[in-house]
Amino acid sequence: MTSLALREARFAPVTQIIRRRLLPSSGEVVVHVGDRVQPDDVVAQATVEGQLAALDVASTLGVSAEAVGRYCQVDLGTEVPAGTLLASRRSWLRGCREVSAPFGGVAERVEDGYLFLRQRPQTFALRAAVPGVVVEQYPHRGVAIAVNGALVRGIWGSGDEVQGILATMVASPSEELTWERVGLRYRGTIIVGGILEDPRVLMRARQFRLVGIVVGSMLPNLHGLCQRLGLAVMVTEGMGRIPMAEPVFELLRACHGRSALLAGSESQGGTGPELIVPLPMSEASEDQALTVVRPIQVGGRVRLTRAPYVGIVAEVVALPGAPQETVLGTHAEGALVRLPEGRRVFVPFVNMEPLG
Repeated sequence: MTSLALREARFAPVTQIIRRRLLPSSGEVVVHVGDRVQPDDVVAQATVEGQLAALDVASTLGVSAEAVGRYCQVDLGTEVPAGTLLASRRSWLRGCREVSAPFGGVAERVEDGYLFLRQRPQTFALRAAVPGVVVEQYPHRGVAIAVNGALVRGIWGSGDEVQGILATMVASPSEELTWERVGLRYRGTIIVGGILEDPRVLMRARQFRLVGIVVGSMLPNLHGLCQRLGLAVMVTEGMGRIPMAEPVFELLRACHGRSALLAGSESQGGTGPELIVPLPMSEASEDQALTVVRPIQVGGRVRLTRAPYVGIVAEVVALPGAPQETVLGTHAEGALVRLPEGRRVFVPFVNMEPLG
């Protein structure tokens, strides 16, 4: 499908998305500005200090903290593989008690009855995750990548960053996502629904190994379950029974069957939950690759993301040059927008996002 055909299918014309890919510690950037990257390409790497485990040897062996050193079977500073016997004690009444290494590492020290085991340093490889062009470097930290595609930011999310095929499961933005629709055939996908109320949807998503869920809204009491199951979930409008914004729903429906990247609780750029549907570089022309996303401007459409107008799509009618008073009595920079019923209200920029 060509770029023109995608626009006709209401694929949002977001032609630049900057992904700030941050490393957990100081590392090395291995690509340069101007390089084209694919999702699996490594863009930076770092060595991360290993996990430190405190093993309660005194309690396990039934000895005093001062006596622990006499029962250790390894020298401090020694590197040991997983399963190595670290300490043991034999007695006529209780038999043999042992402490083994839960993972490979270095036996660092004994203190207050504990043996401290440090896991081997790990190499962390940061991948691009999206096809695009490197447009900026952050020395020892990461890069910014420009990518053609669609971007949807959420109000709330949970879970880690995942990749999967996007599958729209409902016919309208107000339709409930029901558990009967979630089955094994959707393993490895990110499903899209309107409203989420039934916890069985989440349970079946975990059971059948779906990688993510995107909905307009869900009941507040499902927060904890999402987090306990470790599912990548993004809510675009808010909590309760709020239909997904029509332009957002149409965008996601147009992206049905495409590979997508979902960052649940937090994207690596620190921008909160978001969904990115990349447009493969083979389908994008050279001059589109670095087109800047248009800012909020008069005549443009925006999606409002905070109460009391959450989920509403409005038209920008004016851009005041100075901070204005909000409905909460505070002052902020923003825009005067026209709501669907014709009423004009002032909304801070932080409470809206532009639509293509």
